[in-house]
Amino acid sequence: MASLLETLEDITLFRGMSGDDLDGVVSHTVIRQFPKNTVIVSQGDDTDSFYVILKGKVDVFLQNDKGKEIIINTLGERETFGELAPLGGIPRQASIITTEDSTFGIISRQVFMDTLLAKPSVSMQIIDLLIHRIQDLTEEVSSLALEDVYNRVVRVLYKHAEEVGDKLITEKLTQQDIASRVGATREMVHRILKELKTGGYISIEGKHITIEKKLPPGW
Repeated sequence: MASLLETLEDITLFRGMSGDDLDGVVSHTVIRQFPKNTVIVSQGDDTDSFYVILKGKVDVFLQNDKGKEIIINTLGERETFGELAPLGGIPRQASIITTEDSTFGIISRQVFMDTLLAKPSVSMQIIDLLIHRIQDLTEEVSSLALEDVYNRVVRVLYKHAEEVGDKLITEKLTQQDIASRVGATREMVHRILKELKTGGYISIEGKHITIEKKLPPGW
């Protein structure tokens, strides 16, 4: 795992800051480790710290009062979350849960705001980051509102797949993981994956799904 200083230097948000300025941020950052399946932030919390992921991965999810959850994003090493709370003094808008053992750099609201006020370049990077977050959220909401379940499943498979040789292979994804991302039941996801597998479009080994050929536009 890279040091906190190395990680901050590699994050777009902090690029352009001098070594002394970065050292100042590092000296006021708390490092904490959490095991897999730990809720780091809960929707509605009044906490206001900013988080840098040094190691591991998290899911960003929303939950209604009946306990139904939908995953709206996945973040990994060298990514950040929690920007809105220190900026606006508003409750957390989503919950964050670790999907593997993870380590975070936690920056207090005071340090975060002092950095923004002292370094306009960081403020501009925050604006850019939030714009991209809004774009991503708009795409997710549009998908949920306008696409059928099959196309939402296809979207998730491609989004979470990486090239391995001449194949596209997803990260570890259970049928429930996919269901939570597309707002459908696990049974419906199971039927879609089964039909894609029967058609030779995908193969499944453990929690990894290999896309064998271009998935059809409709089913």
